[in-house]
Amino acid sequence: MNTLMRDIRFALRSFVKNPGFALAAVLSLAIGIGANTSIFSVANALLFSPLPYEGSDRLVILWNRSPGLNISEDWFSTAQYYDIKAGHHGFEQIAIAIGGNYNLTGQGDPERVGVIRVSSNLLPMLGAHPSLGRLLTPDEDSPGRPATAVLTDGIWARRFGRDPQMMGKSIIINGQTHEVVGILPQRFSLPREVLPLLDGTEQAEIFLPLPLAPAASQVRTHEDYNIVGKLKPEVSLAQAQAEMDTITARLRRDFPDNYPPNGGLTFSIVPLLEQVVGNVRRSLLVLLGSVGFVLLIACANVANLLLSRAVARRQEIAVRTALGASRWHIVRQLLTESVLLSLCGGALGMFICLLSVKWIHILGTKSIPRLQDVGLDERVLLFTLLLSLFSGILFGLSPALRISRLDLNSTLKGTSRGAAGTSAIWGRGNNVRRLLVVSELALSVVLLIGAGLLIRSFARLQDVPPGFDPRDVLTFDLTMTGRKYNDKQTTLNTYRQLWERMEHLPGANAAGGVTSLPLSQAFAWTPITVEGRTPLPGEKFLNADERLVGGIILKRWEFRCGVVDFSPIRTTRRSQSWSSLTNAWPTNCGQGRIPSAGGFTLSNFSQRTRGRRWLAWSDASSKTLWSLTRESLFTFLTRNSPREQ
Repeated sequence: MNTLMRDIRFALRSFVKNPGFALAAVLSLAIGIGANTSIFSVANALLFSPLPYEGSDRLVILWNRSPGLNISEDWFSTAQYYDIKAGHHGFEQIAIAIGGNYNLTGQGDPERVGVIRVSSNLLPMLGAHPSLGRLLTPDEDSPGRPATAVLTDGIWARRFGRDPQMMGKSIIINGQTHEVVGILPQRFSLPREVLPLLDGTEQAEIFLPLPLAPAASQVRTHEDYNIVGKLKPEVSLAQAQAEMDTITARLRRDFPDNYPPNGGLTFSIVPLLEQVVGNVRRSLLVLLGSVGFVLLIACANVANLLLSRAVARRQEIAVRTALGASRWHIVRQLLTESVLLSLCGGALGMFICLLSVKWIHILGTKSIPRLQDVGLDERVLLFTLLLSLFSGILFGLSPALRISRLDLNSTLKGTSRGAAGTSAIWGRGNNVRRLLVVSELALSVVLLIGAGLLIRSFARLQDVPPGFDPRDVLTFDLTMTGRKYNDKQTTLNTYRQLWERMEHLPGANAAGGVTSLPLSQAFAWTPITVEGRTPLPGEKFLNADERLVGGIILKRWEFRCGVVDFSPIRTTRRSQSWSSLTNAWPTNCGQGRIPSAGGFTLSNFSQRTRGRRWLAWSDASSKTLWSLTRESLFTFLTRNSPREQ
């Protein structure tokens, strides 16, 4: 220990004598180590840390897929939930959920909050324990029970000031009174990245019971539900998927009208951690490789600095050797200096990492899952320490071995200036130095090419026209629920009145509404049949993604045959709406299977649209079918992945 401390003190004195060298080396290493630590902190939270749920390695989420229909990810019906619950024996538990943004009224101002209706076993399956009160009970899974609610700690603190008397009090959600029966602990959360609800709730704040009527086991429409399960300890993912494939094969056989053979219905079992990080895993691994290159460049740079500095220290090393220092002592001293430089670089790199993590928290809210878990913990600190030690040895070993091979006699006689001493450091033909320089240049070129490609791709993405003009457009979410809006005509009239009033606001030119905004990744499959089209053998209808649109939201949309101005189209002028559209749009610019202008019928599963004739056309960028009903309510049908049945 005394020897080590002596070497450290000597190294510090040498850095003080050469502050320029020490500063350059530390800054180079700080950038490399800081970049690696920053990316590792993200990877640690996403890839290497389990989800904060009990038995998270056995938790899975299910997805309804139909490869033959190009449906890669869909939700479930209640009948499918009962099929799985009764037919699959590999699950310890299985739960169902549905939710959205609901209106919370009563105490305080009205507020839109994330609400999830769940079967009573979902929260216990995730390992949740109430900090106050109780969770939902199995008897609340049946209809006719009093309405109850479990609050998260976040809304309890924000809305109710952590009032311990909330137990037993009532809150009003979508016009219905619910009794608060429990408060969840602060550490528990269920964000959208874990449970991606169809209606797009970002963060669950209130949990309500999901009572299912006996007839729910027969309902195969309305595939709107999430299903989460927990595998038995002895059941592997492959075994569970094999049993699930047996269930879906039986469903295809027993319900060919719902699940046609060409669709290839399957229920996929996805580990919950994979669900959370699956989309960013590859990008994160690429980033880890890239910052690894940055660290290698920094190490090569510092190694070159050490080799250059060794020329000036060759007489010092020769004197120490003449006084009895062994080659091992010389190597140990030089490695101590390089490791100390690396540790200083690592300490400064931690500061860079702290700034980077704050920046990630600010800018990564929509792109990085588990963002709240990204930070510095003992695993990140250990990684930084080991990386600093490894880097110090990596860039310090070669210079240390080189300088320890000095010719003692020639160096002390002063003859090494032009030959022996320098040759002993650089090696014959300066091979080591050349290798380091070539390595730095090669890695730099690789990084520059990668960065250039990413920048060019980003620039091109910025220039891709979305198919509509987003300038000067404001949006907000609105849901009309409760007894007052049970009547469809009342809801439609309310929307129309809202649009008309908004159009008269100062500075407003137009107003309208849509069930889901463009590029929102929400969808609603609707069966259609195309007039004049001969169905393929075994095909009953096509499925397309539908949006209902009202007002003049389609104004100046970019279409395949040009830009059409829909200014005259308004929901209150039915005859003009229909004639203006048909007169403005030519009938001969169709592409693909479905004509861009012509008739088709929404059919089968939707009572509200069955047998209704619509006019259809397609836009330029998003490959979308748009249509206008005689009731002057727009709809569009996305053709990115049409379902054929």
